[in-house]
Amino acid sequence: MNPHQLELFYHVAKSKGVTRAVRQMPYGIQQPSISAQVNALERDLGVTLYERRPFKLTPAGEELFKFIEPFFGRMTQVREKLQGAAQLRIGASPIVFRDYMSPVIDSIRKQFPRLNMILRAMNQPELIAGIEHDQLDVVISLLPDNLNPGLQCEVLIELPLVLLASKAAKVTSAEELWREGKVSQTLIALGPTELICQRFQETLAKIGVSWLPSIEMDSLELIETYVDAGYGLGLSVGRPETKTTKIRIIQLAGFPSLRLGLIYRKSPNSNEDVKRAFLEEVRKQAARLSPTTAAANSEPVTSRPQYKRGAARRE
Repeated sequence: MNPHQLELFYHVAKSKGVTRAVRQMPYGIQQPSISAQVNALERDLGVTLYERRPFKLTPAGEELFKFIEPFFGRMTQVREKLQGAAQLRIGASPIVFRDYMSPVIDSIRKQFPRLNMILRAMNQPELIAGIEHDQLDVVISLLPDNLNPGLQCEVLIELPLVLLASKAAKVTSAEELWREGKVSQTLIALGPTELICQRFQETLAKIGVSWLPSIEMDSLELIETYVDAGYGLGLSVGRPETKTTKIRIIQLAGFPSLRLGLIYRKSPNSNEDVKRAFLEEVRKQAARLSPTTAAANSEPVTSRPQYKRGAARRE
């Protein structure tokens, strides 16, 4: 069996799909290349290793993954040991990395000059899957209601749901839209599995308004770009220290705020000092952006949190 094909199958099986595997690979490779190599492995073995939609390993795939996982699963650990350098796998949205993480990363690099940082820009569902499947060490994400029991999370800051409108748009308030009952304006939003969309649609249902996205994007940054181009109104969250002259922000009174927070594993690992330092730097950055909220959230909370505004607690 071709070792490279086995490695690619390992990542596909661990990530539960080719698309996710592309994002998690430790080196650059395109989705068609992964699919072609895994298909070649299946032809060589004469078996199907996994069902495509929905993803599920076949009995043959499970047996092969069980065989190769001890080797490929320890590659990172062995590399760290040989290099004498720690590694930290960090996941966040593209906007978090772009707008807020530079001071944190600069500080950590000064404290740990030989640290190997792997930064993964993903959407919220992918971030949660990444930390739950042990593909990431720390995640900065909107916090869902339920998490794996082996994870801890803490609230960093609360973000209000908002609508984005171009300067030329005639809409000045959300109330103008709700009067229609069924809104005719084009809505640009993230996918239906995103927490932002779920909370927005839940609240719309409570007030008796129907408004589904006509354009679906995979990042808030793209939504801003298309709103600015005049394609419609965008669903987003209000972000601290964000100033723009291109688009207008329309507040959504009565809609819930979302909690941006840290998610990490309870159990310590070989990089615990690095992880602890990173968490502290993120808390400092959050305190600079929102002193009141961040000061209240110094205690971590375990999975399945019961939040109160501006506070986090340990179960």
